[in-house]
Amino acid sequence: MWTTSSWSELGAMVDAGELFLEAGVAERCAARCAELHRELVTLQRDAKRLARIDGLGHLPSGVALARKFGQKASGGEYPLDQALADHITVVEEMRSVFEKIAANYEAAEESNAQRFSELGG
Repeated sequence: MWTTSSWSELGAMVDAGELFLEAGVAERCAARCAELHRELVTLQRDAKRLARIDGLGHLPSGVALARKFGQKASGGEYPLDQALADHITVVEEMRSVFEKIAANYEAAEESNAQRFSELGG
């Protein structure tokens, strides 16, 4: 499983110039991460609404069951909204790495173009 530390390590590799992608690939990856981030935020918001379960009756067993299902969505032991928050954190880190790769690529292209111009190209 990818964690933020895994992506932080990849970010450090980008900073050291050890990790790069072809032109345009990092930008597309960053854009997809932004889309995924929006989707996960929407799912997280929806999960919080699932914390209130109706329709299981007023008997103690129905109330207990509704509470148990509600806690699976939000407020229980590692509920859905928390799992989604963890995914959101990783996707943000992923996007940061891809944006850094794209920025490094662009900076290298500008530097190369400037050198070429200075040489009279």
